[in-house]
Amino acid sequence: MPHSKDEIRQAIIEAGSDHSEMFGFPEKADGLHLQQDPDEYADFVCFMANEVPPATLALDIGIASGGQTKFLRDFYAVDKTIIVDIGEHPKFPHWERIKKSVKTEIVLEIIQDSHGKAVAEALKPFAGQVDFAFIDGDHSYKGLKKDINLTKTVAKKGALFVLHDTLEVPDCKRVFDELMTDEDFELVRNFDRRFGISVWRYLAVRGPDKPWWSRILGS
Repeated sequence: MPHSKDEIRQAIIEAGSDHSEMFGFPEKADGLHLQQDPDEYADFVCFMANEVPPATLALDIGIASGGQTKFLRDFYAVDKTIIVDIGEHPKFPHWERIKKSVKTEIVLEIIQDSHGKAVAEALKPFAGQVDFAFIDGDHSYKGLKKDINLTKTVAKKGALFVLHDTLEVPDCKRVFDELMTDEDFELVRNFDRRFGISVWRYLAVRGPDKPWWSRILGS
């Protein structure tokens, strides 16, 4: 049965925000600490729940409290998930509590800088398997570009990449603008009420750039 936007928006409010003044709905100490505009996020989740086929393997880069990871999977089916997060967000300690109720099998959890060689190595066994990614980590221009490239190394052709803050944060908006003319991507949907949640299909025309250590070593 399709989920309505009103139903999802109400669930967002009940889940609790990270900051009531910034996000426009109340905080809950034992909630999900969502960092989302409720209307924009409800539109996105409604789209995922009603229009996108379930994911087999997802990659989440940058989870903060883990609330978004949990909430989306309450409405959108994801069989297995890989988590990558540096573990430095003030609300990250909530992840230990929240992850127990996430409706997915967490097959790998890497609490390290996503730009490090160790993360790329740990993801190698999953090359070509990821069909959904939510990227919300480093919001600098170079950092987001690196996270997109990392995701390319494990994504299958046709995978969906979701980028957060592609309207609100200038560096993320710069990446958004570049992707509009990037042969590897096509824009599927853009939810731009406030922060910006953009959904892209990975076309795998050019593929990932090799990391700097690979170019140096010639591998």
